[in-house]
Amino acid sequence: MHTLSFSTKARNLEALSTTLKSAKILPLCLTSLEELESNEAEVLARIKFFSTKAQKLIIRSSSKSEDSAQTSNAGAFLSLANINVESQEAILEALHKVGASMPNKDDEILIQPMLERISMCGVAMSADKDTLAPYYCIEWDKSGSNSAITEGSAKGLSFFAHKQAALPKEEDLKSIILMLRELEELFDYPFLDVEFALDSQRDLYCLQVRPLVIKDKLNLYEALPFSALERLQKRIVSLQKQTSDIYGKRAIFGVMPDWNPAEILGLKPKRLALSLYKEIITDNIWAYQRDNYGYLNLRSHPLMHCFLGIPYIDVRLSFNSFIPKALDKKIASKLVDYYLDTLEANPHLHDKIEFNIVFSCYDFNIPRKLKNLLAKGFNENETKRLEFALLELTNSIINPKKGLYIKDLKKIARLEKICKEVEDSNLPILDKIYWLLESCKRYGTLPFAGIARAGFVAMSLLNSLVEIGFFTLEEKQAFLNSLKTISKELSLNVATLKQENKAEFLSKFGHLRPSTYNILSPRYDEDFESYFDLGAKGNLALDETPFALDSKKLESLNMLLSEHGLKIGAKEFLEFLKRAIEGREYAKFEFTKLLSRALSLIGELGDYYGIPKEEMAHLDIQNILNLYASLYSKNPKERFVEEIKRHKEEYALTLALKLPVLITDVEQIVSFKSAEIVPNFITQKSVSALTSDLSGNEELEGKIVLIKSADPGFDYLFAKNIAGLITCYGGANSHMAIRASELGLPAAIGVGEENFTKFLKAKRIKLDCESGQIVVL
Repeated sequence: MHTLSFSTKARNLEALSTTLKSAKILPLCLTSLEELESNEAEVLARIKFFSTKAQKLIIRSSSKSEDSAQTSNAGAFLSLANINVESQEAILEALHKVGASMPNKDDEILIQPMLERISMCGVAMSADKDTLAPYYCIEWDKSGSNSAITEGSAKGLSFFAHKQAALPKEEDLKSIILMLRELEELFDYPFLDVEFALDSQRDLYCLQVRPLVIKDKLNLYEALPFSALERLQKRIVSLQKQTSDIYGKRAIFGVMPDWNPAEILGLKPKRLALSLYKEIITDNIWAYQRDNYGYLNLRSHPLMHCFLGIPYIDVRLSFNSFIPKALDKKIASKLVDYYLDTLEANPHLHDKIEFNIVFSCYDFNIPRKLKNLLAKGFNENETKRLEFALLELTNSIINPKKGLYIKDLKKIARLEKICKEVEDSNLPILDKIYWLLESCKRYGTLPFAGIARAGFVAMSLLNSLVEIGFFTLEEKQAFLNSLKTISKELSLNVATLKQENKAEFLSKFGHLRPSTYNILSPRYDEDFESYFDLGAKGNLALDETPFALDSKKLESLNMLLSEHGLKIGAKEFLEFLKRAIEGREYAKFEFTKLLSRALSLIGELGDYYGIPKEEMAHLDIQNILNLYASLYSKNPKERFVEEIKRHKEEYALTLALKLPVLITDVEQIVSFKSAEIVPNFITQKSVSALTSDLSGNEELEGKIVLIKSADPGFDYLFAKNIAGLITCYGGANSHMAIRASELGLPAAIGVGEENFTKFLKAKRIKLDCESGQIVVL
C-alpha cells in the first residue's frame, strides 16, 4: 500500500478521496487568489460544475502555513460557511476574503458542498494532544452545528479509548475509530487530528486530516502499557467483593466524593502529596472519626485507593461510613445498595453525594426527605427506624455538654503549643518530621475530621430551617455573616496589609500555602510578593452585625426543636451552629501549621542530602517515616534517590493515563464516555498570577485570562504574553485547547459554569495543569 504524505488541507483530502474506505470525502474544488485574479470566469465555471447538487458551499483556507507537524495555525486563516451556491457575488466575495486572509497569493482556497442535516460532528485524535499517550480521543456535538466543537461552544460528549482496547459497541464511535486506524495506516503516522461529521443517514465524512503538533511536547506514547490497565481491571474486580463488615453488592470509585482528593490534591498529584493525604487522613483517621461520632466502625479500611497514581475514593465504603451504628443491619444493607444505585443512575452527583444521595444526619426536613424512599422499595417502618437512628446520632453530636466536637475543639487548641515544642527541641530533622505528623494526626486531623462532621451537621440543620420556612434566606445569610471565621479574618488582614504590619501578618498566616499538601507550593512567608501587593489599597467591607433572635422567635425555635426530638435549647442550638461552623475553618487552619512545617522540613532534609524539592515531591512519606525506627545498610540519600527514580517512572505513566471521574464498570479502565464537567488541562505546567476577565482595558501581560468560550476570535490574546487561560466552555479538542497546547500555554478549557463563576471572583489564581488543580489564592 502506498503511504500518503502530509500536504495542505485540500491536498490531503484530495489524496484521501480515492484511497479512504472507512469514510467519505466531500467533493472538492481548488483554486487560489492568484488564479482568481487572472481567470475568474474559469474558477466560477469549475465551482458551478462540481456543485450542481449543492445548495450551500463552504469556502476554506488551505495555506502552506497551516496543518503542518510544526504548527497547525488552527483558526489563523478564514473559512466561510453557508455560502449561497446561486449567488455568484457571494461566492466571489467569500473567495476573495478567504484568499486575502492567507499570507501568499498562491495559497490554496478549498471549496466544498456544505454538509446538510448533520447528526453528529466533532474532532478525533489518534493520541492525547498534550502527552501523546496512546488513546483515541473523540469529542463530538449533536446540536447539528458543524463548528460547535472547534469553537468551544458545544456542551458535547467525549470518548477515550486506549489503542489496544476492544472497539466500542456504539456503531458511530466504532466507525470513527476504524477511520482513525485506517488514516494512521495510510499516513504511517500515529499522531493525527481529524475533523469528522455524520449525516442523518449515519454516513461518516472525513472533513480534515492533519498531523498533531508534537514539537517540544512530552512524549508518553510508550509510557502506558496496556498490561498496566489490565492489571488495574483485575484489581477493580477483586475490590468488588464484600468483606463481612461492609454492606453493598458492588463497589464504585470516584475522585470527588467524601474527602474529595481531586479538589484537595488535584487529579494527578505527585507521590509526596498523595502519601501525606493517605497518612494523615484517608488510611485510618477518617474511619476513627466516623466511629467516634456514632457511625459504623470501619477502622482498618482505607477510604482512598491509588489507581496507577490517581486517587479514588471507595464510594461503597464511604456510603457505609454514613450508616448510624444503631440502624438495623437489613435496613443498612438495603440503604447502601440504594445509595449505589442512585449514584450509578445519576453520575453527575458524584461530587454531591452527601447533599443529594446520603442521609447522614437528622434535620428539620428529614421526615419529608425520607418519604422519597417509599418509592424505592422501603416501607414506612424502615424509614421511621432510619429517622430515629439519625435523630439519636445527631443528638449525640449536638449535645451542649457532651458533644464530641467540644472535646475536639479543645484538642485543636493544644496544637500551637505542640508545634512550638517540636520546633524548639534539639531533635534532628527526621525526628521532627515524624513527631510533627504524629501530632498532626492525633491532635490535628482526627479532631478536625470530627469538627468538620459537626460543621456539616450544623449547615444541614441551618439549611433545613430555610427549607421549612422558619428562616428566610436573608436570615440564614445574616447568621453566617455574623460568624468570625479564619477566612474572614484573613481577608480583613489582607485589606489592611502594610509594610509595618507585614511581620505580624506572616506570624499568623505565613504557614498557609495554596496547595496544602504540595511541597512545591510556596508558603505565604516564603514567597510573599507572589501572593500580596503591599501597594494595593484595602477596600474590604464585611458585614459583622451580631445575629440575635427576638424572644418570640426564640420560643418558636424552642418549640420546633422539642417537636423534632432534638435535645437542645434554642440558644444552645444557635451556639452549636456558630461553634461548629467557625470551628471547622479554625481546626483546618491549625492542623495545617504542623503539616506545612513538616513539608518545609522535608525540603530542608532534601537540601541536606543534595536533593531538590522538585525531586523530593516524588518521595513517598513512608520512605521518610520508616527511617525513624529503622536503620538500613544503605544511607538515606541512596534510598531516597532510588525511590524517587521509581516514583518518577510511575508518575510518567500516571500523566499518560486517562480514567473517568467515576468508575462504575471495569471496562471504563480502557475506554469510557464522559459527559461530566471535568476541565481539560493543557500542558503540564503550573502558574500563579492575577486574573483578568477582559472587562476593562487593563494590561494582560502576565495574567491568567478568563473567557466564556474557546472561540478563535480570542487568538489575539496569545500575542499579549498572558500567563494562562481558563474558559467556561470548550473541550479537549476545541480551538483554544489546540492553540494553547501548541504554544505551551497553561490552560484549563471547559471548567463549567459553576467553577467559572467562582474563578471570575478571584483576584489571583494558581493554575496547576500537571496535577489538574485550580486554586483560588
